[in-house]
Amino acid sequence: MLTDSEVLKYALDNGIIDIDTIQTKIEMNERKKFLEKHESKIWQSTDGKWYTYLPDAEKGRKLIKRNDEKALNDAIIDFYKTEENDPTVKDIFIMWSGDKLKYGEIQKQTYDRYYCDFNKYFTDFGEKKIRYIDEFILEDFCKSQIRDKQLTSKGWANLRLIIVAVFKYAKRRGYTKFDVVNFMQYLELSKTIFRHTKRIASDNIFTEKEMNDIVNYCMKKPTLSNMAVLFASYTGMRVGEIVALKWEDIQQDIIYVHRTQITYKDDEGKYVHTVKDSAKTDAGNREVVIIPQLRSVLKRLKVINPFTEYVFESQGKLILKNTICKNLHIICDNLGIKRRGVHTLRKTFITHMINANVEESIILEQVGHTNIDTSKSFYYYNDKMTDYMSEKMSKAISY
Repeated sequence: MLTDSEVLKYALDNGIIDIDTIQTKIEMNERKKFLEKHESKIWQSTDGKWYTYLPDAEKGRKLIKRNDEKALNDAIIDFYKTEENDPTVKDIFIMWSGDKLKYGEIQKQTYDRYYCDFNKYFTDFGEKKIRYIDEFILEDFCKSQIRDKQLTSKGWANLRLIIVAVFKYAKRRGYTKFDVVNFMQYLELSKTIFRHTKRIASDNIFTEKEMNDIVNYCMKKPTLSNMAVLFASYTGMRVGEIVALKWEDIQQDIIYVHRTQITYKDDEGKYVHTVKDSAKTDAGNREVVIIPQLRSVLKRLKVINPFTEYVFESQGKLILKNTICKNLHIICDNLGIKRRGVHTLRKTFITHMINANVEESIILEQVGHTNIDTSKSFYYYNDKMTDYMSEKMSKAISY
């Protein structure tokens, strides 16, 4: 049996059909497709002209006329052809995000996050034809979203990422000539336009006393989840990295971090938890030093899971990231400590490293950052008690 392509080649080579015949058939099918999309009535008036209504974004519809029926059909076809090649902002976003996922440039959980942000910000704006958007329309959209959604500078960064990506994608494919990079360079946004959140230490790190209480609690109750809390406390690792560790990753003095647990929704909207064979960032693939305090934790983990592949595995299944976070909340409740997320342990670790004047290169390697300014700006807090600060400041005052 010949394949379809072989049959077609044979027919062309032997003059059974020719290219012109195929092209004509394609054009006829194209005309039929576009004419079938047209729902308005077509009529010939008493003046001999042919009339119909075409959709119009502003007026709802507009009347057009031609000298004969074929000319009118040509106008209808040209209109719908233009519509088909005239995507909206949402159309471009779908193409861009789909390509990013298809070529492995982003993971499914990042893809889901982009969609969440798009649905949050682009409800009406996403339906606009991208070729009609100029700098004034886009500036109004940006500033309105910042004001109406009360965005912080970080929230604006997430919105900006999608705007730039969508318009760059559209320009590369010829859907617009708008230069979004140049636009963003000259977009003036006052600092006062953003919502500012005060970074309060008590919301972001545990005090030294609280950490001592947490450690003692976990050591007295050496469950798998409690050991994960201690693991985070003594390494500064992300919880996704911790629960994805295999015993083979732990050597004599080093932990090789090169996996992370990720969560995303499948096509049916159900949450899927899996392990990705690389850390969150390139810098996240690193070697973490095992400090003495961690060795006792590893010994207890070996007693709990002596033969499993993964360190934090229970009954053949990995412990989930949110399980560790919920467990930390229970610990806080039992100790009478204000609830904080498991990422607080990472911030507390970095704060202690900086306060102890540990070399910046060591801190960066340990926590998987590339710039110490990032560590200090977003992960460093004053962890000293009020009495301690009062004593220090009173001694500094000589008047």
